[in-house]
Amino acid sequence: MAQNINLNVGPVHVGDGQQGGQGLRASRELELVVSENHGRFYEKNSRGGMFGSAWNAVTIAATHNSPLAAGTGTPIWSLYNPIGSGMNVAILKVLQDLTSGTPAGPLLWNMVPLPQNITAANTTPFSLMINSPSASVAKVWSNTAVTGSSAGVLLFPEGGFAAVAAGAGVMSLMNLHDGDIIIPPGSMLALCSYATGTTHLTSGVVIHEEVSVL
Repeated sequence: MAQNINLNVGPVHVGDGQQGGQGLRASRELELVVSENHGRFYEKNSRGGMFGSAWNAVTIAATHNSPLAAGTGTPIWSLYNPIGSGMNVAILKVLQDLTSGTPAGPLLWNMVPLPQNITAANTTPFSLMINSPSASVAKVWSNTAVTGSSAGVLLFPEGGFAAVAAGAGVMSLMNLHDGDIIIPPGSMLALCSYATGTTHLTSGVVIHEEVSVL
């Protein structure tokens, strides 16, 4: 038995909680429209669920090296998802710049389990929806000793620059993670160096989303 399928040509604007119409969306040529409609992360960001945090011109020292030492290690950048936050924190994108000097190798991710006793002062990620009232549940430490934390465990390389001195021009790297690293409540992710290098300065930013686990 044949069945008719209703198609809506053009965009349909409805509010949250309302029915989305009686048919599927179609173009003017009656092709089925299944695109993401807006930018890839527009929906999540417009609802206040995406955040960023940066590190600026950090000079790599032995305390930044992997594995991160318990209590005395100074991660280049780290993100802690507190116990009881009700959120999973997922890494979406990492941008890093070789500011100057000579690195010893690529940067490395360390997983830090249950560092709930950290007493060092932290910063808070910023919302990527400008002037949004939404606040991140996560806590950030950059180039600061995470006093009270557990020791880091190597997760995998983030990648980066080989042992070659910074030169003229742009020396940047962007990795798209798209949620392949998830930090559950009570855990921390720390970005560390392979080794100290020679007057190695690095800058960068990490973009993450927060997803309710309730």
